[in-house]
Amino acid sequence: MSSGNDHNKISILAYIWLASVLFYSCSTTKHVPKDDHLFTGAKVYIKGGNKVPKSIIEELNATIKPPPNSKVLGVKAKLMAYSPEKDPPEKKGFFGRLKKRFSEPPVLLSQINLEDNKKRLNNILFARGFLKPEMRHEVKEKGKKASINFYILPGARYTMDSIIFPQDSTPLAKVIRSSATETSLKSGRYFDFDAFKNERVRIDNYVKERGFYFFIPEYILYRVDTFHQGRIDLYLTLIEEMPEQATKPWLIKDVSIYGNYSVGRDSIITSRKGKKEKEFTIIDRQTRFKTDLYERTILLKEGQLYQKSVTTKTIERLMNLQNFRFVRTVFYPDSTDATTTMKTRIYLSPAKKRSVRLEVSGETKSNNFLGSSIAIRYRNLNLFKGAEILEANLRAGYDWQVGGQQQSKNSVNFNGDLSLYVPKILPYVKINTRKNSFMPRTFFTLGAEYIVRPEQYTLRSYKFSTGYLWKVGKAQEHNLRILNFNAVNPSNITPSFDSILNNDPSLKASFEKQVIIGSQYKYTFNTTYRTDKTFNYIAELQLGTSGNLFSLFSKQAVDTPGAIKLFNVPVSQFVRAQLDLRGYLTLHKRWILANRIVTGRAFSYGNSKVAPYSEQFFIGGSSSLRAFRVRTLGPGSFFSPESVYQANESGEIKVELNSELRYDVWKFFKLAAFADAGNIWFPTDVPNKPGSGLAKGDLFKEMAVGGGIGFRFDFSVLVVRFDIATPFRKPWYPEGARWVFNEIDFGSKAWRQSNIILNIGIGYPF
Repeated sequence: MSSGNDHNKISILAYIWLASVLFYSCSTTKHVPKDDHLFTGAKVYIKGGNKVPKSIIEELNATIKPPPNSKVLGVKAKLMAYSPEKDPPEKKGFFGRLKKRFSEPPVLLSQINLEDNKKRLNNILFARGFLKPEMRHEVKEKGKKASINFYILPGARYTMDSIIFPQDSTPLAKVIRSSATETSLKSGRYFDFDAFKNERVRIDNYVKERGFYFFIPEYILYRVDTFHQGRIDLYLTLIEEMPEQATKPWLIKDVSIYGNYSVGRDSIITSRKGKKEKEFTIIDRQTRFKTDLYERTILLKEGQLYQKSVTTKTIERLMNLQNFRFVRTVFYPDSTDATTTMKTRIYLSPAKKRSVRLEVSGETKSNNFLGSSIAIRYRNLNLFKGAEILEANLRAGYDWQVGGQQQSKNSVNFNGDLSLYVPKILPYVKINTRKNSFMPRTFFTLGAEYIVRPEQYTLRSYKFSTGYLWKVGKAQEHNLRILNFNAVNPSNITPSFDSILNNDPSLKASFEKQVIIGSQYKYTFNTTYRTDKTFNYIAELQLGTSGNLFSLFSKQAVDTPGAIKLFNVPVSQFVRAQLDLRGYLTLHKRWILANRIVTGRAFSYGNSKVAPYSEQFFIGGSSSLRAFRVRTLGPGSFFSPESVYQANESGEIKVELNSELRYDVWKFFKLAAFADAGNIWFPTDVPNKPGSGLAKGDLFKEMAVGGGIGFRFDFSVLVVRFDIATPFRKPWYPEGARWVFNEIDFGSKAWRQSNIILNIGIGYPF
């Protein structure tokens, strides 16, 4: 009887599978005309003994036009959603345009021009060195669908034998010949159009660094002599119609700066006479910017030989000041001078001096809180006519609990900060920044925060910092806070919260009134600006310290906790280090594998039993271990029911690993599958928290693991993220039983409430 039931179940599944296949097939061909076929794609097959690299075969397949209907996870969803319309989508408004975006008509076999596609394939083969290919095609029909196979006999792939540069005696030819040692065109390498194009660009950059401003890559021609043995001689020549201006190097002359330029008033502004100040002529009746700023920023000087890199760097330096909407340089020959000199014009369009932005937000948090906030952001550019930036931010927020057992049902917080950025080192030190496109900055930041949790505590903190921000090239950034001051003053501690502190000595020690006086340094190496690389990465190192310099001026013993004081408030003493490594591997144009490793360590000593709470590490939440609520995991294998709703857990050691596979479904909609692992610890067990210390061999034994799926809406200026996660490994379980796959029960409401975590965030997690 059981066997018969199994047989019936298999039969039913088979019918369902067959029906789905027939439905899918019919739904993709129902709008195909009777005398035509749905084009399902074309494929290139290489015949003969000559091998063709996989990359070229992929290029050949990709060039066949038009491509078949697109797929989403293997399904032609847009084609299935298509239905013919009498009226154009524009007449149906928003929903008509939306339907057009998410549907597409069938690509038909009759739309494939075989001869044009053969020409495309032949052109690619020729461009890659297969100069004498042969090909044929075959159309394969199956029902209402059809595909095309192209069979190619590529022949020999030609290589370069000799590369000959221009041999005449003109200044331009001499400069081009001098660049021959840097060429990528070498004897024995394959004939390749891309290599020829790149060589043109290389020569253009080379000669423009030596004054030939009016030269362009199109002035270079290639002539090829072929041999029967599959080799060629390559001749680089210059076109005969090249203008005389392009054959000469040029000098910079009369550098004029238009400090308040706008396109609408071009004729009026450019007709004005300027004022000669040091190395420049400045045309700006309002004197928007000091001459000192131009001297430090603009690298173009009178009498210099024109260099493309210097011009590019000047534009970058001006734009990186964040005080200009638009920067343009113009060079033209000086008709009054018999020599090869160019008048130089720099047009600067200042950005809006003052701006105010109001931000209102609502958010859900992973500790059962809903929150709302309002923020006002003010910006004032060019405060003292030296491209300074003044920023002021005021924010007020209110959180309230919607579930759980949190002892403080609501929270109010206010914070504000005032920052000034000056694009030079203060006190002024003249340093050579000619090789840098980013001007070093001195910054000053003053801030305050006020948090009220009526049923727990009131917390006031005051901050001040000053230091320097500078970059080296596009990849490296340094942020040095010479002085970092933070005063923390908790008050109005309620008896209920006091009992929490008494049961958690580490939290109590970090929650006392204290002063942080120290320095911070952050170094970032970021290669994500490179769009032509399949792998990019970010490496960020942070180092912070407090109390070291202050202890030098204190006569009190530093080995006595609380001994060193400022205004009768203990000065915290600690060293904190964190390393954050991120890698982004492009697997395909739609697939990216993102990985992150974070490690951190805080050392408390002398005046402090533990590092301040604000300087300790925590884990969990929407940008960390997404399967665990923020500040509820750890430390180590410690767990208590109270930690789930108090959300106060922290530690002095942190290890975190994240991996995420991202898939671009549509232009603004992306999917992700992710896994996170990590935990926090103290160096040794702290009182009332057994298992909180990191003992030898505990690192991987006590790692929490979770994973899930994510939905991202990427609108370029804003990314809204929804990540759904669940725990895979719980470190507070007994050893040998910490993996919890056996507990997964999506049908259980109780399990879902405790183990499915929804994280809503702005931007990507890393």
